Amino acid sequence: MVAQSRRSVRKWALWTLTVPAFVVVVLVDFGAIGYGVQAYTELPSWHGLDVVAALTVSALIAVEGARRVENRRRRGGALHKDLAPAWMIAAAIILHPAMAILVVVLLRIWWRIRAGKCIPYRWAFSTAVHVLAVGAAHAVFQSARDLFGGGELALVAAMVATAVTFVVTDTLLCGLAISLIIPGSTRQETVGGFDDLCIDVTAAMFGCLLAGACLISPWFAFVAIPITLTAQRALLLGQLESEAQTDPKTSLTRVDFWRRQTEEMLRRTRTQREQMSVLLIDIDHFKQVNDRHGHLVGDEALRAVATILRSAIRAKDVIGRFGGEEFVIALPDTGIDEATVTADRLRQAVADSPLAAMCAGVLDCPDLDPDDFQLTVSIGVAVYPAEGITVDDLLLQADRAMYAAKAAGRNRVRLAADLGNISAPKPQPVSAAAPPADRA
Repeated sequence: MVAQSRRSVRKWALWTLTVPAFVVVVLVDFGAIGYGVQAYTELPSWHGLDVVAALTVSALIAVEGARRVENRRRRGGALHKDLAPAWMIAAAIILHPAMAILVVVLLRIWWRIRAGKCIPYRWAFSTAVHVLAVGAAHAVFQSARDLFGGGELALVAAMVATAVTFVVTDTLLCGLAISLIIPGSTRQETVGGFDDLCIDVTAAMFGCLLAGACLISPWFAFVAIPITLTAQRALLLGQLESEAQTDPKTSLTRVDFWRRQTEEMLRRTRTQREQMSVLLIDIDHFKQVNDRHGHLVGDEALRAVATILRSAIRAKDVIGRFGGEEFVIALPDTGIDEATVTADRLRQAVADSPLAAMCAGVLDCPDLDPDDFQLTVSIGVAVYPAEGITVDDLLLQADRAMYAAKAAGRNRVRLAADLGNISAPKPQPVSAAAPPADRA
């Protein structure tokens, strides 16, 4: 049994961390333990257990009531913001630090029980961060009361300072850990974006209101439950908007939202008297991928091509899935020469990418032969204002140029400017007897 215990310890995910990440995680954990021990040694009495019970029970009811909403909002990243810290902020304001830590620990234990599987060191680290955030927030509250005095306005200012301290401490410590544990994380993945900031502000201000209510009576904590549930549902708005605008198969913009973005881009282009280009991209012989390898492989290949295209364009460019195996990209401030270079670079990026390895790694399908599983794209280019003055005009001309690229042999870039008034013929279907290289 001792040997089994040692083997299980050696398998802890904690040992897989880099040295900087390991040091930060361990320091935060031991710092929280040390602060908790100190807080309990300085606890004068156990007065306030009724407030602890009220805050904990009301928080658990609110958390359970919002569980389905939070599961919908959770996007799988390391960072997830919700309104649970509001109760911890209220505890930091109205309770002794030791009692506030008790609220944190009880809530985190319940989360651990309901979460099922989780990475233990991450759960311990998150709990430690909340403990330290409560300690820092309570210290700021006491200092602010001494500094501002005992008036009502001073109390409000001290509460706000406390809530801000909790949020900042939590954000900085978690952001630091995520950046070290997951190298290459973006700022949004570590500390969050605008929506996450709004959630933090909502939790902070709601914590202040909850603390003020509980100073009158701990029972007011239960009045906050329906308010919290309504607020949690309101947080779904951003998620629903994102889902409505995003193609689920490729994670690119849906064509209707792409059109709205491009029309706004075109209005700015007209005002500033600049050029704008539209690329229409079609995967060559994509139907044969589905026929030969199945639709799961086809869907994964579609996602892989979308990832390649998105990673090879500028941040200000707008890419969307046009339909089927077609993609469309709007390039602001781009004339015909730069658009041609961009289109050829995208064509080459798809042709040179190890699509077989990318798909096989996701699908666990080692049978995909790199020599037999290659994709290319044909691209049509149209430029404003030479080929059209509306989005529909540009799409029509880019579509003609794309079919001209296919008719010329595929894996090519064609410009609408080179077509004149001659309609490009649509490519003939490839016969089933074509060699494998043509069918890819």
